[in-house]
Amino acid sequence: MQYSWLPQERRQIIIREKPPVIISQKRFSRIQTNATQASKIEKQLRNEQRNQYEEQLRLGGEELLRQFGGRKLCITEEEECVRELSQQQKHKEEAARQSLEDSKAARDEEQRRQRERIAKAQQLLEQLRPGPRELQCARLQSEVLGSINAQREVQMEFAKAKQLATERDKCIFQEQVINGIKEAQKNRSERCQQLGEHKMELLKAIAEREKGRKLAKAEEMATARQEREKNQQQLKEHLTKMKETQTAKRHQRREEALASLAMSEQVQQRLQMLDEVEDTQCEVHNQAKGQLEQLKRDHARNRIEQRLRRNDQLAQNLAPRLHYSAGQDHARYERQLEEMRKAHSAEQAKRQQLRQAAKTQRLNIQKQEKELVKASKQQAAQERQQAIELRLKNDLIQVQFKREQHQEHLRRMHELRQQLDKQVQQRHEEETRPGRNYNREAQLECLREDVFFFDYARQLMDEAQAKGHPLKPFIRAVGQYKNDNRIGAGIRIPPHLVTRLTMGRRTEGDSQAEKQPSETNEKEKTMSQEEAEHKKKITEDLKKIEDFILAEAKLKEKK
Repeated sequence: MQYSWLPQERRQIIIREKPPVIISQKRFSRIQTNATQASKIEKQLRNEQRNQYEEQLRLGGEELLRQFGGRKLCITEEEECVRELSQQQKHKEEAARQSLEDSKAARDEEQRRQRERIAKAQQLLEQLRPGPRELQCARLQSEVLGSINAQREVQMEFAKAKQLATERDKCIFQEQVINGIKEAQKNRSERCQQLGEHKMELLKAIAEREKGRKLAKAEEMATARQEREKNQQQLKEHLTKMKETQTAKRHQRREEALASLAMSEQVQQRLQMLDEVEDTQCEVHNQAKGQLEQLKRDHARNRIEQRLRRNDQLAQNLAPRLHYSAGQDHARYERQLEEMRKAHSAEQAKRQQLRQAAKTQRLNIQKQEKELVKASKQQAAQERQQAIELRLKNDLIQVQFKREQHQEHLRRMHELRQQLDKQVQQRHEEETRPGRNYNREAQLECLREDVFFFDYARQLMDEAQAKGHPLKPFIRAVGQYKNDNRIGAGIRIPPHLVTRLTMGRRTEGDSQAEKQPSETNEKEKTMSQEEAEHKKKITEDLKKIEDFILAEAKLKEKK
């Protein structure tokens, strides 16, 4: 928290722009309509005023015509000149009177402002004195502490009210919970009762439905028995019919089987004859096929033997030629190998040349980069050296400026010391001048300042107590003032050091004060009376201040 009597940093004024006004299209159209309506109304009012003015002019003209009764209405040039002169004279007199009034009002206002400025300056001078300034600070501290205490009380009241509201809400919530529990119990009992009634109704409905189901089941069983008996009768009849049809079919199938047996014997004989014919055909075909396969094998063996004999003959004829072609192939192989070696060495040389060129180019690039880095380092070193020189130059200028400033300060201090020495010398001369006691007047002036300080402190403490502000800052300021000016610090002599022995008797002519004139004695008497009055006033103010302190302490004890 920053107090108003402490030195504070100067805050920068932040000018915030107003946010843009955003309105709806409907409101904009309504504003535009109202604006046009205002212009229309204003135009209509002007037209009405113009018509009214024209009507007044017409009525005034008719009234003049009736008043003058047909006489000549235009005035002569002499009358017009006289009227203009009289009007100019009136205007001049009015302007002079107005200027006099304005100058008088301005002079009065300036005098009032001058008086206000003088009063404010005097009040400021009184406040800037050592005592009242500390009291003003104490007053501001007291106001701040009072506002802090008020805020604390408001916070305590707010906390109490919040606690009461919380307790009230808690009670209301408890009542609501109890009412809810009672309502739930009531609803539960009603629901249980309704469930019991519904259960009884369901049991009755179940018993009736079970009874009806049993009756329906008995009827179904009776109908099923009748149907079953009817079906058994029909089944018996159907079985007798089936037996009759089966016996008839069995007899017919026996006759058909006998006929088919005879036919199958004939077919079997035919098939046996066909099998014998087919067996003879197969034997003939197999014998012919075996002879053909044997012929094919013999022919293939002969052909292979002929091919082997021909290949042996060709190998014997071609043996010298094969030896000659192998030497040629070896020479051709050596030639091709030499050509491949030459081509490989040429490729290796070309690749080595390309590698050497790339290496040279890379070395050149690295050399250029090193030169660039070296140049940049040299430039940076030059810039650094220039910056150092510039900084040294600025430091030298700053040192020279500080030296000149120090010399100027010493010169001013020397002049001030000379002025103070002159003032001290003048004051010493005035104090040593006979006929006036300056120490006595200085003491009285100090007493007057003490009276003013304690009276002002009493007034401020009275106002603070009336407003309910704490008096601790005033107590601190008054105690500091008393300690600084040694007020109330009496010299206490121990009882064992008090003596009643006479240290000598004053004789006539021992004191220089007896040789002063009677006027000086009268002045000292008046000064002693004034000093006694001031001390009495200081004592009364201190008693009132102590009363204020005791009253505040009692109030705190009550709280």
